[in-house]
Amino acid sequence: MHTLKYNDNGDWVLNELVYGDDQLIQNLTQLLRTRVGEWMFDDNHGFRRSVIEQKLPKKKQIIQAMHDCLYQEPRVAEVLSVEYDFNRIKRHLTIYFKARTTGGSEIGGETVVNQIWV
Repeated sequence: MHTLKYNDNGDWVLNELVYGDDQLIQNLTQLLRTRVGEWMFDDNHGFRRSVIEQKLPKKKQIIQAMHDCLYQEPRVAEVLSVEYDFNRIKRHLTIYFKARTTGGSEIGGETVVNQIWV
């Protein structure tokens, strides 16, 4: 399947398509950037940012929310690792992930989730 390519800011890149593992990484990145309840057709689609928005966020809950989010993509067979860097002052969350696809390949990526209201 081919789809439009997005840049790092989430904007479409005209005249460029992505497919295969690049398209899957792009889908996972967009999934992590989407707040649960933001997409009107599926209230469970996206990342539960409420675990980050607590006064004292718990690492175990944050990691679990990231795993739950990545497993929403049907082509992900196994999440191999999830790490994050959270800057409370800048309200800036960077997520690093690695996963194994249903096709057997390993993919990885990172995404920046801005506008975390703490």
